[in-house]
Order: sequence, then structure tokens, then C-alpha cells
Amino acid sequence: PHLVGGTFEGRVIVAGMDTRDYGPGQMSRQVGLVFQDPESQLFNMTVEDEVAFGLESLGLSPSEMEERIAWALGVVRLTGLRQRHPLQLSGGQKKRLAIATVLAMRPQVLVLDEPVTGLDPLGRHEVLSVVEQLKREREATIVMVEQDAEAVMAWADRMVIMEEGRLVIEGSPRQVFSRVELLHDRGLAVPQLSELAHLFNQRQGTDFHFNTEDEAYSALAGELPETRFLKPLHPKSAQSPVFSTPREVLLSEKPGFSGLVQTPVAYPPVIQVEDLCYRYDDGPWALAGVNLSIEAGDFLAIVGQNGSGKTTLVKHFNGLLRPTRGRVLVLGQDTTGQSVGQLARKVGYLFQNPDHQIFAPTVWEEIAFGPRNLGLSEAEVAARTAEALALFGLEDRADTPPAVLGYGLRRQVTLAAVWAMRPQVLVLDEPTVGLDWRGTRTLMEEVSDLNSQGHTIILVTHDMKLVAEFAHQVLVLDEGRTLAYGPTRQVFQQEAILRQAFLAPPPITALARRMRPYGLRGDSLTVEEFYQEYMALQRLDKEQGRKVTKSQRLCRLAP
Repeated sequence: PHLVGGTFEGRVIVAGMDTRDYGPGQMSRQVGLVFQDPESQLFNMTVEDEVAFGLESLGLSPSEMEERIAWALGVVRLTGLRQRHPLQLSGGQKKRLAIATVLAMRPQVLVLDEPVTGLDPLGRHEVLSVVEQLKREREATIVMVEQDAEAVMAWADRMVIMEEGRLVIEGSPRQVFSRVELLHDRGLAVPQLSELAHLFNQRQGTDFHFNTEDEAYSALAGELPETRFLKPLHPKSAQSPVFSTPREVLLSEKPGFSGLVQTPVAYPPVIQVEDLCYRYDDGPWALAGVNLSIEAGDFLAIVGQNGSGKTTLVKHFNGLLRPTRGRVLVLGQDTTGQSVGQLARKVGYLFQNPDHQIFAPTVWEEIAFGPRNLGLSEAEVAARTAEALALFGLEDRADTPPAVLGYGLRRQVTLAAVWAMRPQVLVLDEPTVGLDWRGTRTLMEEVSDLNSQGHTIILVTHDMKLVAEFAHQVLVLDEGRTLAYGPTRQVFQQEAILRQAFLAPPPITALARRMRPYGLRGDSLTVEEFYQEYMALQRLDKEQGRKVTKSQRLCRLAP
């Protein structure tokens, strides 16, 4: 009530302090808050100064301040960046720095607003592990606003679901996540393995209640007692090599294809990257000799830990950055000789933050801006704008200022604005950050439809479930270098490479790999795919059991 207007009813008591009587400065000694947008709370000149700022306000000695700074930066893996300016960090690194500034103060209550959004999978695990340790060792209370169902399942003791300002569901994660259909109806995600249990119960009449890999393994392996001696149904796929250099795409990796292809079929590249090196002013090499060939109509996911060079790479595709060494060809032409405006006709780019590219007074004007700057007639501009509004469900928002829309709708506006320019290549940099499950599904299904129409999609993301479900190819970057490049299914089988890049496969893929001794291929990418393979294996097991029984009867009847 001290800073924000509105109507306040009831009471809020934190650590015995009534928030009506104590201001934010007084409350900050008891409550640490990490905002959803890290840029809104970073303002110092160096990473080290950012962490030190709160400690100075506590009046700590220099030695204790140094100890806490070193500890907090070590926790979030920013130790080597103490003298870096916060604005020079990647989006994920900024989030980790914001968390470090609060962790260093060791508050009694720690409030985290989507703390793992934008972090790589193992980075999320490390941050949440430290939060758990802080709670356990210092008896701190953790309040976390989060969309990541796996994170909530792994770390929360209690969860509540809010809808229109009210608490509508409350209980342990296990209790709440068992209500899969109810949560999906409210646009919320559930852990993949909870979805798997629900799928079995719905289709097979089972009574599974597993939520974790260990629980799912115990329940499902017990249903396949005879298959542990079988060979996998598709033994070659799990051991296929990963290509770390530009290559031809196998038709068998294309969605909707069924059958065996003996030879690869080449597609003309829309983007060719040759020995690309890039260095920011007075900084380290962000890219160090990347080679990449992206073919027309492909759906490529670029993954890697924060700061691995993903955003730096894709900014070369539309000329926002120019190579320090090497070259980038778009539709066969070197980007060096083309302006950003010329490249925008071929490569559409969605920034991590939609607010970085929204500026028009209405949604209509926002979408019309690009086509108008392409020199199209007003009739064509109007036709494309109207079509984009309809395609992305924004018709009733045409006269609304985009800046006042919710985050998910602002993201839809930016996608519609880029689509209206009809680029052949669409680059999406962390497009689902800040979206709930329904918003994510809507966005990705729209992008997938564009891909099916022939658009080449390049997706930068930390969400391995999205990669597994939608991407045909995966590029793994680490410290500006290519670790792996190949079909999604094959890349997710390379455990050593994923560990090196601080990545982990989706939970369903990890479960499938663990169940290889029971006859599964071990490379399932989605819940539905795992279910179908498991049921095929179970049917095979029953068929083999019937054959054994028949053989035994014949032996007994033999003279």
C-alpha cells in the first residue's frame, strides 16, 4: 500500500510484520524478492557491485560481504563474470544475477517470481537446489510463482492454483497434479510423467499415480516381466550417430513420413554459416568458428546453456550483427552486402522480450508497419493485416494499444507483425518465456502450421519438451562452438554431449532410455509416442507368452 494505488482490504502479515505499518525498505530485511523481469532490478555497473549493493545496506563487514558475494555468484555460475556490466549479460544470466543479489542477503522469506524462466535445465536444477538448501539450513520460507510443472513437482511442499484473483485449488503437488484434465482446462501444465499416468488410466483403465521417473519406472517395468530379454523393437535408432557438421536431412525425420529411406535427400540451404566468429567489444569470443547449413522448410532448435552464443548466432541471420570473421549467406547472398531492412524481407525475427519490438499506437498499426515498409500497396497492406489479425486471434484487439495487452497477447502481436511480412525464415528467440501452458500450446501450434506451409523455423529455447515435440533438427552450442547438429531423436541420445552443454532430455525421453532393458527403443520424444511403443511391446509380450504356452502343450502331448 505504500507504493501502489488501489483498494486494500484485509491484512498481510509477514514474519510478524503488518505490511500496512512497514514500508518496503523495512520489509526487505525479512523478505527477498526476485522480480519476473530481472532488468527491472539491476542497476549497478558490474556484477560484483550488483550483489554487494544489498549487503552494504545491511552494514556487513568487508570480509563477510566478500564471502557472501563469492558464494552467491558460485551458486548461479557467474563467478567468472564479476567485472562484467549486467546489461552485457544474456537474458538467462541476468535472471541468475538477480537471484544472486537476493540469495546473498539470506532473507527469512524468499519470494521468487518465475525464478527459473530463461535458465537452461541444469541451471534451473542448480538454482532450485540452492533454494532448497537455503530453506533447510536457515529455515527460510520460500514462496515461488512458477509455470514449470517439473520444478514445482520436484521442490514444492505445497501448491495453490490461482484464477481471477482467487485461490481455486490447494494441496500437495502430488494431489494437485493428479487432476490433469482440470489443470489443462485452466491452461496449466502438468509434469510429463503425470500426463503419462493419466493417459494410461484414461485409455487402459489402469490406476497409476506416478509423477516422477522412479515411480513411473517401477510401475511400468512391473507390467513387462517377460520383455527384459527381448531386443528393442527398433535397435538402430538409439545408436545412430550425431552429425556435428552441416549435413543432408533424412526424409525419415520429416513429420508425417512413414517408411524406410535408404539415401538422404538434399534440400537447398536457406541459411549457410561458414566459419563464423563474433566478438563483442573488448569481450570474449561469443562465436568461435560455427559452421551450419539450414535447409528450406526445416524446423531447427538451437539449444545450449545461457551464454553459449545462441542469440548471438541468430542475430547474424537478419543483419543485427555482422561477422567478425567468416560469413553468413541467406538465400545464397552474403549478409555483409545487405541492410537489415533487406534481410527483414527474408528473415523475420522475434526478440526474447516482445516489448523490445512493440511501438505502434494500435495493434492494427503494429502489424501493418512491416508490410507498409516493404512498399506494398495500401490494399495489400490492409489485406495482410486483416489476415494476420484473424490467423492469430487478434481481430477484437485491432484498435487496442499493444502495450496495454497481457504478455501472451503482446507475444501474439509480435508474431503476427512478423508473419505479415511473409518472410521465408522465421527466427523465434525464447518465444514461450512468460507464457502459460495454453499460451505456449497456441503459439507453438501456430508456428508449426507456418512450418507445414513451407516456412523455415529457427527456435532458440531452453524448453526441451518443445524441442522434442516440434523440432526436426537440433543444434547444440557450447561457448560459441558446435557440440552437435543432427536429428532431434539422435541428439537426445547423446548423454555426454548434453551433460557438457548443461542440458537434459525431457523426462519422458529419460524414462524411455531407462527402460531399454525391457525392450523399449529408448528414444521416445513425447508422451504419446512412449505410450504407443509401450503398448506395442506389451502386445508383443502377450503374443510371445501365448506362443510359449502353446509349445508347452504340444510338448506334453508328444509321445
